[in-house]
Amino acid sequence: MASPEARIKAIANELEGRLGNDSGVPRNIRKGASDAVNHLMNTSKPIDLRVSNAINVLADLSNDPNIPMESWSTIMQILSDLEAVLKDVI
Repeated sequence: MASPEARIKAIANELEGRLGNDSGVPRNIRKGASDAVNHLMNTSKPIDLRVSNAINVLADLSNDPNIPMESWSTIMQILSDLEAVLKDVI
């Protein structure tokens, strides 16, 4: 199994690629995805705090009534991955 840092980097890359850089995704969702990536990549904070902050941002995005279904599905899948990482580091 990959290290938590490697898993976080892979999740951040997926989040950036699938939501952050997709012009078909609403602007507020792209901004939230970028904020979550920034939380994940901020190595000055402990891993559990970084992951928790990203989970909070993505959970808020998932409740947006205007989110496209495919973006919502992506967020749910990434939230699941982040929760698995959090479980492993706690």
